[in-house]
Amino acid sequence: MEIIAYREKYKKDFIELNLVWLKKYFKVEPQDTEMLNGVEDLIAKGAAVYFAVEQDRAVATCMVVPRGGNVWEICKLATDERCMGKGAGSAVLRACMDHAKAHGAKKLMIVSNTVLSAAMHLYKKVGFKEVPIDNMEYERVNIQLEMSV
Repeated sequence: MEIIAYREKYKKDFIELNLVWLKKYFKVEPQDTEMLNGVEDLIAKGAAVYFAVEQDRAVATCMVVPRGGNVWEICKLATDERCMGKGAGSAVLRACMDHAKAHGAKKLMIVSNTVLSAAMHLYKKVGFKEVPIDNMEYERVNIQLEMSV
């Protein structure tokens, strides 16, 4: 498995990996569509996307977006269900965390939903702690996590 920064050839995988879990657990909200389809615009504004690639196929992805004031948001973490448990999700999450730190992040934040138990376990394992929700950008949000870096 190789961890790589965003490449346009994997844009379809970025979109599909995320749509699978969104449709399985929730609904695709307008902000999701905007973020997924506009990934290159977000990267041009400082965001980063990483992929775990196996045999020229993206099996996991994660995005990190600067939110101002040295705060970066981890988002769009998705792993192909057939590849769960191999460390791909953890690897792309850590790549995003490292990217944010290298670009001045002092705090990382995540908004999510506790029904995503694998993601919740991973976030807590790497040091995120629950905080009061102040970002209700999505209907599905029922938890917010943060960590200082």
